[in-house]
Amino acid sequence: MRVPHIAIQSTDAYIGIRANRSHPQIKQHNADLQIRQTHTGMIEINTKSAELSIDQTQAFAEANLKTPFRLADEFYQRAQQKAAEHLTKRRQHGDQMMKIENGFGALGRLAKVNSEKPQGQLQTVNMPRSVSSTKIHFEPAQVSFRVPNHQTDIKVNRREPDIHMPKWQTETYVKQKNSISFQAVGAAVDSSL
Repeated sequence: MRVPHIAIQSTDAYIGIRANRSHPQIKQHNADLQIRQTHTGMIEINTKSAELSIDQTQAFAEANLKTPFRLADEFYQRAQQKAAEHLTKRRQHGDQMMKIENGFGALGRLAKVNSEKPQGQLQTVNMPRSVSSTKIHFEPAQVSFRVPNHQTDIKVNRREPDIHMPKWQTETYVKQKNSISFQAVGAAVDSSL
């Protein structure tokens, strides 16, 4: 036996989501840059020449190559020295002859001393006699630089970037509507009601 019953059939509703996510747009303009550098009178260079002086006066004098004034001056100095030595020697001889208490042999001793000549000595010397006889003075060259410090003038005008950020949009819609249906199964139903 079949019992009549009602069959119910339903479908769920579905919601659809449609999203529009566009990308941001960024545009950066070039900066306005102005650079000014002055280059007037850029570098000054001063040089002082090297100086070399060689004084060979002493070396020439040692080789007896002297100026007339120097020869006269040396002759005068030697003459004064010899005169002073001669006076001192004569005074000493007079003192010895005055002193009778020493005996009468003073005159013979003085004659013997005055008659002896000193022996000459032979020497080998270099001309000039020493390295220091020639005086060398050297001043090196000097170079000086003067570079004026001109500051660079830099002006930068900033330009802001253009940023376009579109809104994200989300739409919802009904993808499938819900439905319900009834059906009588196993019996005759009067559908005119």
